[in-house]
This record gives sequence, C-alpha cells and structure tokens, in this order.
Amino acid sequence: MRRFPLGMLLLGLSIAAFESVAWADEPIITEAPASPDRLGYVPRPSASYDEFRQRELHESSRRSRNALIGLSASTVVGAALFFPGLIRQCYLVQVGASTSSEEIRCSSAGKGLVGVGWPLFFGGATGVLISGIMFGVRKGKLRRLEDRMAYEKSRAVRWDPRTSRFVF
Repeated sequence: MRRFPLGMLLLGLSIAAFESVAWADEPIITEAPASPDRLGYVPRPSASYDEFRQRELHESSRRSRNALIGLSASTVVGAALFFPGLIRQCYLVQVGASTSSEEIRCSSAGKGLVGVGWPLFFGGATGVLISGIMFGVRKGKLRRLEDRMAYEKSRAVRWDPRTSRFVF
C-alpha cells in the first residue's frame, strides 16, 4: 500500500514536468527564402549526373585507400608480433659457479605475442587483399568516367575509333 502514493506522486511530477517543457518552447518564426539578388552571389546550376558520380567515386576511392593504408599498418604490426612469437623464447642459464652446468629456460612470452599478433596479421592481410581489390575497382571506374567526361567535353576535332572518322 505504501507504493501506491509514491507511484501517484511520481506520476504527478512527471505530468507536471512534461507540461512545463511544452510551455517552455519558443515559437518558431519562419521567413521566406531570400532572392538570389539579395544573397550577393549567383547560384550554380545543379551538377550533372556525371559530376555527381565523379564526386561519389572519388570519395569512395578515398575511403578504400584509407582502409588499405590502415589495414597495411595492422598487418605490419601483426607480423612484428606474430613471427618473433613463433620462435622459441629460450636461453641458457648457468646454474652454479662452475661453467659446466647450464640449464635451458624458456619463457611464455611467445604465446602472448602469437595470441595478439595472429589476429592482427591475418585479419590485416585479409583486409589488405579485399580493400586493395575495392580500391582498384573504384579507381578504374573513376578513371573511365573521367576519360569519358573529358572525351564528351572536348570540342576540338578528334578521331572517333568507333565510327572510324573525325568528329567535331
């Protein structure tokens, strides 16, 4: 029975808080957009589809290049940890004062290096392979698009290999 008054109190406070937020909103004032002569500049015409596609391909090739660089760094760090960890971490220790008694002791540092280096090396190598393919494909698409755009924009006399004649 004690929870009922507490629940009613919390419900009343939440309703009061909700209503106070609604009254605290400022009215929104809207204005008509300014005309181009009042802005002080002439708006550019909207970009063509090829220009939009060029910007999109440039951005996606930049992202895939950044992924390639980052994953290459991961592969290098993983290799620096993984391959030394594969080598046994053993050394000779002289047990007594005499030089004839030596003992081989091995540390478990190699297991830790392999455990950290393995995922970095193989994950990075896989990522380098995939992002390298993606980077090459995207750069190829961008290069072909830019070649086509330059070909279409050119107004000089040029040889058209498809029709085997000069075009203007």
